[in-house]
Amino acid sequence: MSISGTAQVGEILTASVEPAEATASYQWQSASEQEGDYSEITDAVNNTYTLTEGESGKYIKVKAYGTGEYTGEIISDATALVTPAVQATARRKVKKTNA
Repeated sequence: MSISGTAQVGEILTASVEPAEATASYQWQSASEQEGDYSEITDAVNNTYTLTEGESGKYIKVKAYGTGEYTGEIISDATALVTPAVQATARRKVKKTNA
């Protein structure tokens, strides 16, 4: 199982299971340390998850539960440390005056 996407607030992470025809249910998790204890993220149960401010500075994993022909449980590797959202910089216009 893998996670794709950028580990940054506001970005979408996507979980992919193999084989492609497998069906699964998901539970996203976060932790303050890469090898720490991961806690479930409330209502994060789809194969995609949009990172929030609450995950900034944390690591993310996803657990998949196989359904149908493919049963069992698998947990992804952790993402990189989630970084804050990129802030747009405001440009200031300076009016030139003739002195």
